[in-house]
Amino acid sequence: MTLQNVTVIIPAHNRPERLRRLLDYYSRTDIKVLVPDSSDHPFADAEKYPDITYLHRPKLHFLLKLKEVLPMISTPYVLYCADDDFAVPSGIAQMTAFLDEHPDYSTAQGHYLTFTPHKGKISFYPRYIRYFDKQVTGDTPRERLLQEKNMYASLLYSVIRTQAFQRMYAACFNPDGSLRFRNLFLAEEFFNHAALIFGKYATLPYFYSARERIRGSATETTVPVSVIKTSHKYREEYQGFLLALSELLVAREDDTLEDAFSFICSISDMPKDTAEISGKRKIMEFTHKHPLLRWVNRLADWRYTQKGLKAVQGMQSYPCTFSTPEKEEIIKAIEQS
Repeated sequence: MTLQNVTVIIPAHNRPERLRRLLDYYSRTDIKVLVPDSSDHPFADAEKYPDITYLHRPKLHFLLKLKEVLPMISTPYVLYCADDDFAVPSGIAQMTAFLDEHPDYSTAQGHYLTFTPHKGKISFYPRYIRYFDKQVTGDTPRERLLQEKNMYASLLYSVIRTQAFQRMYAACFNPDGSLRFRNLFLAEEFFNHAALIFGKYATLPYFYSARERIRGSATETTVPVSVIKTSHKYREEYQGFLLALSELLVAREDDTLEDAFSFICSISDMPKDTAEISGKRKIMEFTHKHPLLRWVNRLADWRYTQKGLKAVQGMQSYPCTFSTPEKEEIIKAIEQS
């Protein structure tokens, strides 16, 4: 199996032990690795990985780190892998093979597991199970963006065509090089929309990624998108987000910027969750803030895990309770770190 046609970008930040673990994991492949690292201190072991491209840019914003590595991507496909995750090489290969055969698709990903190391044991359970066979197959960008409503799993970590990836992120900057928006949740939503402007999307039945569950991540201190979209304080940032998507849409369709902007506004205003799911999320956020109520979160997590295990029982792409070579490689990487 060769992965010479794909680049993995690892946007590292202050987790050197996780970065080392992931680089060891990929050192057994021929995948091209770019590491834009915004950590306070440079990665001490960078020289031990001569085949990677490592850039230390302390405290640099995620999108500015990305801007620097965009010209370095020379492969036809690219993906992100967080430094605490494992994007599975065989799964990546399945995505690139699919995209090779389906030129009208811009992006694809497979099935995810979440893992939690605890007291010498590593527990795996399914993630994003509500739409494990989700497809977005509209023939036009507008059709695809309308189909995106109620998307449960983000596209951010999917394999995407490099040409689309580079063009979408070029739109994130003003002519003077400044960022149009900075919020990380907004950046993820931008990716989801932009990827569908460029083409169709598929979820394929292969084990694709294992994501470690870590408390205290950057997302827990990021301003929610709902606030960005409604607060006057962030109006300029939100307008920059909408304008970037509108320009991408105009470039793909014969439309005016005014009409494209109006459409993007309507898409952005659509609720991503049903009222029931939104209500449950608010309850979980409330109970998590109060230590005496966190048992509610633990119970909800347990119930979700059991529901997920039942839903994916017998599916080879969700190796939660059985062994596969791909899963054993991840376990080995965790245990040796």
